[in-house]
Amino acid sequence: MSLTKQFKSRYHESRIQYMATGKSPTCSVIYSQAPYWENYRLIFPFLIDNWQHFYYIDFPPKFENTEKTYPSILIGIAMAEIYRLCEICTPEIVKVPWYGCLQWEIDWWNEDIYWYLQQKFYLEKWNWEKMPRIEFSSNYTENYSFPSLNDTYLLAVSGGKESTFAFEWMQQANLPIEGFTLHNAGGILGKKWLEKFPVFDYIKNQTYLWEIQAHPQEDPAEHFAYQGVRNDPTITNALFIMMVIAIQQGHRFLVLANDKSSNESNATYQGREVNHQSAKGAAYIERFNDFLKRKNLPFSYVSICEEVYSIGAVHQLSLWNQNILNELTSCNEAQWSPEDIRWCCNCPKCAFSYALIEAVTDSRFATQVVGKDLFNLTKLEDIWKRLFDPNSEKPFECVGEKRETLMALAKCKKQRLKNGEPLGILAEIPDIKFDNSLLQISPPENIPTEHQEKLNSVLTEYF
Repeated sequence: MSLTKQFKSRYHESRIQYMATGKSPTCSVIYSQAPYWENYRLIFPFLIDNWQHFYYIDFPPKFENTEKTYPSILIGIAMAEIYRLCEICTPEIVKVPWYGCLQWEIDWWNEDIYWYLQQKFYLEKWNWEKMPRIEFSSNYTENYSFPSLNDTYLLAVSGGKESTFAFEWMQQANLPIEGFTLHNAGGILGKKWLEKFPVFDYIKNQTYLWEIQAHPQEDPAEHFAYQGVRNDPTITNALFIMMVIAIQQGHRFLVLANDKSSNESNATYQGREVNHQSAKGAAYIERFNDFLKRKNLPFSYVSICEEVYSIGAVHQLSLWNQNILNELTSCNEAQWSPEDIRWCCNCPKCAFSYALIEAVTDSRFATQVVGKDLFNLTKLEDIWKRLFDPNSEKPFECVGEKRETLMALAKCKKQRLKNGEPLGILAEIPDIKFDNSLLQISPPENIPTEHQEKLNSVLTEYF
């Protein structure tokens, strides 16, 4: 089996397991070497004990600044890959000799690693005291200035429901934006992944889309035979790569589409809450913006959906342009599959997304979008329970709050009873009144007031 096929197969297998299998590999030290440019490729070399690892980020030709990149930005990209490596082959120590910083920043990064490794430590039952320690250079010099920026937006889009809503909302409000997408396996999967994101064509017809491919030369999970559940540090990676582009384009606001449900935890372990989406939540947004201020980085991290639930985003999208729901890709498994599918119909993200689409439209439309009636698949019964039952562990995926899911299911049940359609798993859902507050939408507060007003002006009344 080729490396690419092995990578896809093992990654897919590891993603669908709820618990890691076997004992995870460890190493003594992960050593970050100084990054450098080769044409439009930014390369981050690492040594994991004696194994050389390279992480590539490929920029499009429209990106011009391939000679100088600020160390305060490069460190964030390097740290994102360090988090990924620490998840796969957890070391005793991480050394970053090419970057020097003050004590507060050393402490910040050593705390930041918790936000990404907490899922691994919980699922594999590691003690928090085993969290890798990060060491930086003692030589600290920081004497550089940034160009002036505008109150314009660089919006990260993923092809899914929240980011597509965010794009449509900002377009409707006529806010000045460019799009950005980061695909973490572009080099390994070639261009096949692009076929699975039809909404990108829709976006590119309205604004410029910065398409960035980030990938390892060789996947470390393959090299170390890691079989645990992966939780790639996409937020950190995206934010710092976005800064590289935002400097050239003059954008002040780095925009993601993290919704309100990101604040709900999955479990509690050794005195700490464990949340798969912790880096998307309100606490992390505040924490990261404080980091930007202390580093004098002239950006602001904005979650355009900070005051929006997923069901509200899908509902508003259906009112603006229902056909766009056909273009969404909200399944991680399908993205990695060699098959020509956009929905695997086996995972929590497929189930949750299906419930939202049917709740705001109908069963016929939802089945057309996803490909199957997921309420009548017996193999999904356990996943459905974990999505809405308060006594079950919430899936470690980017899904909504349990209450939000329950409300969506109750609405689907009511609609199916009215239409005389088979209920499937919905037969177990109580008859409860839908909470319309889940559909309320408000803009974030950390953008200009005039932009908040524009966003409010284009919302459709839902009562």
